Amino acid sequence: MAMSLLSFFIFTFFSISAAVSSGSLPQPAPKSLTIGYIQKAGDCNYRVNITTSCSSPFHITAEIGVLFGDAHGNQIYEPKLEVESSKAFAKCSKDIFELTGPCTDQICFFYLYKNGSDDWIPETVEISSPDIDTVKYKYNSSIPDDTWDGFDDCQYFTSPPPPPPSPPAPSTAGHLRRLKGLAYVIPVLLSSAVL
Repeated sequence: MAMSLLSFFIFTFFSISAAVSSGSLPQPAPKSLTIGYIQKAGDCNYRVNITTSCSSPFHITAEIGVLFGDAHGNQIYEPKLEVESSKAFAKCSKDIFELTGPCTDQICFFYLYKNGSDDWIPETVEISSPDIDTVKYKYNSSIPDDTWDGFDDCQYFTSPPPPPPSPPAPSTAGHLRRLKGLAYVIPVLLSSAVL
């Protein structure tokens, strides 16, 4: 019995060592990667119409970002909307942005992000695409600086998507530490089994 146990621990130790050295450790799937996301992968076009309130300043220098998606976790994320004019997001203006991203089911959440200290006040945001019904969100209030501000009307089929921006990819450092600790424990167990 002691030899069987010893053989098992030696085999396990070398298998783990080989996995560590080859870099073939399993990685946890990102939270935003769901079956719904895989099924809807592809490129779809979206039109985002942003109307700025007449109570807003004449012009702003802040950068504006958007994040929207569906109840399956499919997301369209644009951290900085590209503007062609200094009059973008100006008082009483309507700005139209054409975005391309993964295909979604019906849009049910939308967030704006403002990077800058201007007191910009969006009035409405309208999202349309040939494949979904047009969605309209009413703001009529100032967007806080460096904060995602918006609406989430989803009844999720999966867990809600993580807050934007997405976290960096998981590191294998934690896996390696655990495996190094296991490599230390195995010789101790082997010596106990031999005694």
